[in-house]
Amino acid sequence: IISSGINAEYGHNAMSKIGKALGKAKVLYPQDASKSLKFRMTIPTRQAFPAPPLGPNLGSKGINSGKFCKEFNERTKHFKEGFPVAIDLFIHDDRSYNFDIFFPTSAHMIKLAAGINKGGGYKGYEWVGAINMKQVYHIAKCKRDGDARLKHLPLDEMCRNIIDQAENMCVAVVKH
Repeated sequence: IISSGINAEYGHNAMSKIGKALGKAKVLYPQDASKSLKFRMTIPTRQAFPAPPLGPNLGSKGINSGKFCKEFNERTKHFKEGFPVAIDLFIHDDRSYNFDIFFPTSAHMIKLAAGINKGGGYKGYEWVGAINMKQVYHIAKCKRDGDARLKHLPLDEMCRNIIDQAENMCVAVVKH
């Protein structure tokens, strides 16, 4: 069952503020919900601070936000600052936690490679940037090597997915 844990606690107005920093945090209840809760969040690398919106959100779950932020920033120091990375945060009954960090999103890497701030509006009519096949291959290889969830996928399939995503963002993919 997937539900928005933040929305129920803070209300609609606070959700828009928290959502900008955390992405769309979702609570996933495992089969044995008495052992731990799983949250999915998107946090910019090396920019986790115990101040709002992250601090109160973690504090309400019984987590020391200062300790979490210090650990998160330490574990993401090898990334460029500000990369949005997805994390799975597991909170246990004894208020301990652990988290898994996943590689930055493909959309963010496509925008960086194309040198744009955001994608376009009309696919096929309004191209806002371009990337080449070498950049597509590099993004796919980095994603596969950096994310354990994608290790089983063939590289050519990942390249096709990145090409489709780039075209949906109105970023043209050129052969050279």
